[in-house]
Amino acid sequence: MSQLKSELAFAKQGGKDAVPTLQHARIFATSKTYGWDGIYAEVGENHGWQVEGMVPVAHYIAISRDTEDFHFKVRDAAGVWQCVVMKPGSLWIQPAHQAFSFDVQTMSRWCGVIVQPAKLKALVGSDSAIEPVIGLHDDVLSPVMQAICAEVLRGGTSGRKFADAMLAVIGTQLLRLFGEANSAPKGGITGRQQRIVTDHIDSQMEGDIAVADLAELVGLSEAHFARAFKQTTGQSPHKYVNERRLERGKRL
Repeated sequence: MSQLKSELAFAKQGGKDAVPTLQHARIFATSKTYGWDGIYAEVGENHGWQVEGMVPVAHYIAISRDTEDFHFKVRDAAGVWQCVVMKPGSLWIQPAHQAFSFDVQTMSRWCGVIVQPAKLKALVGSDSAIEPVIGLHDDVLSPVMQAICAEVLRGGTSGRKFADAMLAVIGTQLLRLFGEANSAPKGGITGRQQRIVTDHIDSQMEGDIAVADLAELVGLSEAHFARAFKQTTGQSPHKYVNERRLERGKRL
């Protein structure tokens, strides 16, 4: 039996042709022969992944299958390498044709899914303003990715209708998460990210609110998040939290 090769499609920034980036990965199963339309998935693992200025040729979603926290580095918009963490079952979402640079030095286990934007638009009737995010936990997308992973590993026995159903849910949920997102100011956070953070702060006023936890909610390193939050709001996260608590105290 021939060894499976990764067919996840990435290209160099500014290029059109896919180039091999996971040629040393161990691939356990793929959806290549399942007849799925608009979506391709594979389950694998690889030790180390150093890539600079790569872009997915379609929307890319991956779920961590690691049993422990997965630590690696990403280059942020300012060109600075930042340490990030993906917890077991968390997601990495990378929009089509948006560049990323990773420095992974350890073993990672994943299920990766390539989704064609045109197919999503045909299913849900609109494009989604998808933004890159690392370490996302979502009550809908995470179970969908787990279901896709399980289906790939059991040989695609549910047929094409399964893939069509998963695509429809993915498209709808991406619209919910990103559809109303505004472009972030240069160096700042997006409207969606700001809403996630401020909603969390408002719900945790009685407890401890750590900047690291806020950063994790929107898939950014602590340092990057603190700079971007201040760029957008004009306040540091600590100052914002303190002022919200003061405002709340005045209302009580």
